[in-house]
Amino acid sequence: MKAQQLALNSLPINMLTMEAKTNNFQFVVIDDDTINNMVCKAAIKAATGGMTASCFNNPVEALSYFENEFGTVQKAGVTVVLLDINMPEMNGWEWLEKYSMLPQKVKEHVIIYILSSSVNPTDIDHARSNDLVKDYLIKPLSKAKVLNLIEETNSTGIAQLNKILT
Repeated sequence: MKAQQLALNSLPINMLTMEAKTNNFQFVVIDDDTINNMVCKAAIKAATGGMTASCFNNPVEALSYFENEFGTVQKAGVTVVLLDINMPEMNGWEWLEKYSMLPQKVKEHVIIYILSSSVNPTDIDHARSNDLVKDYLIKPLSKAKVLNLIEETNSTGIAQLNKILT
């Protein structure tokens, strides 16, 4: 155990922290804007040192993904969803309504952020008053925003990791 702790302590802190913090992370972007999806993928990759995101241009397909992927198998770790509000077939609010009807085992490890270009206080208040939504982010997604949401949602800090290994 001590050798593992020494090995951990010899890694650069930024690399160790990000690797430890994103080890069980998965990102899902739900937005009909393909350019925004590319921006999100780039920001996530830059912030995490290479991690990518699953992107859905169609919110109905994203809902099916959660039903199928999470409905049959208990997923480990955290899935961070970046959800746009304004989409044609189903908007973000409608998606949240449908998502809320999924079984609890599907929702247990999912953290949803609204990612929108809207600065309308009504949208922001609506998101922040929704129990399924962790927070409201203004587009574009940046490396700094990704790092911040990882920090906010991460349940395994460096101190906890070292405690486990001792």
